[in-house]
Amino acid sequence: MGRKAPQIPTPPVISVQRVLPKATESTCFSEETTISISSSSTSINYTEYVTICQSDDKIIIWRQFFQHNVNSQVLVTGFQKFGNHNENISEQVANSLSGQKVRGHEIIVNILSVDETGSRYVSDIYKEHDFKAILHIGLAENALLPRIELKAKDILNFSIPDNSGRLIKNTPISGQGDLFSTINIEDWDVKNMIDQPEISNDAGEYICNETLYRTLESNSKKIPVCFLHLPPKQNDAYGLVMQCLDRMLRPPCIDVGAGAIISDGKFLAARRAPSEKHAGWWEFPGGKFEPGENAVDCLVREISEELDLEVTVHEEVGTWIFDHDDVVVRLHVRICRITSGVMKMRVHDRFQWCDNPNEVDWLGPDKEIASAISAMLPHLHQDS
Repeated sequence: MGRKAPQIPTPPVISVQRVLPKATESTCFSEETTISISSSSTSINYTEYVTICQSDDKIIIWRQFFQHNVNSQVLVTGFQKFGNHNENISEQVANSLSGQKVRGHEIIVNILSVDETGSRYVSDIYKEHDFKAILHIGLAENALLPRIELKAKDILNFSIPDNSGRLIKNTPISGQGDLFSTINIEDWDVKNMIDQPEISNDAGEYICNETLYRTLESNSKKIPVCFLHLPPKQNDAYGLVMQCLDRMLRPPCIDVGAGAIISDGKFLAARRAPSEKHAGWWEFPGGKFEPGENAVDCLVREISEELDLEVTVHEEVGTWIFDHDDVVVRLHVRICRITSGVMKMRVHDRFQWCDNPNEVDWLGPDKEIASAISAMLPHLHQDS
């Protein structure tokens, strides 16, 4: 019972995503800043990495703090140019990542040859290294959007020779069947990533597919392995790859529901009781999903447990993912309306009906949510 949402400090919060309504042309930019935090006994270096993107209907601010840890590595690969291409975007973006860090892990880069040797590179060195994640990047020459590949097909069927002259037609790689990426794409909030990459189960039948297949085949430690296909021209490819790596390395999301209870054109805020964690801070009622629950089930149960109210759950306000290093919270916010009951507070000591986000001291991200709800109030139907 209860949200128990962590308050967001600075550092060591690792990342925050914010989605707000905005109508503007599509544009993105990124920047990096090193921060040193010192005391009498220790000095810790953090790097802040920020990507800000504007698209037709929203602004996304992706902000990270990560502690340096050079003993842990992730591998990123790109490919050399091939066919009639004078360059390969995967080689360019991979090289730009060399020596950078994500979540405290150093990025190691290798540019693969476009042939069988290149496709086997990672599987050949896999046992000699303790990579925490492996991300392959390749060129999808006819694509308009980036693609996250979730499946490697057990087939090679080249339309052109590879760079060694190999031209394979309709030949299985292993004969053991297709293999699947070891990432949980449900935790990636792809809609908030740069250019909203497509989710694909077709990595082709050329070297990209062969490379992903051989890496997955060797992945006995079941570390996160993923393939990102980029179109020939990709907006902020560096930022997109960093977003992929961040999602590969972070803990699984914990799904949490938050209810925006609406009455007479206002929304309900509740203050945490003195006996509760984060006492004195205001929040939206809700809590963690129980096994098998969705947002509707969770909110009906949690609001009944916390406030002794029966509610119906309506439209979605939005989904926020907040990353707190050791835990990642995916917050599902829905409009709720009271159908019966008299409010009794069990984990709160006060409540207030609000029509703007500035009336109470919100816990952690809830002020951003209150702003989004406030913007919706004029468009919500009043209670009958």
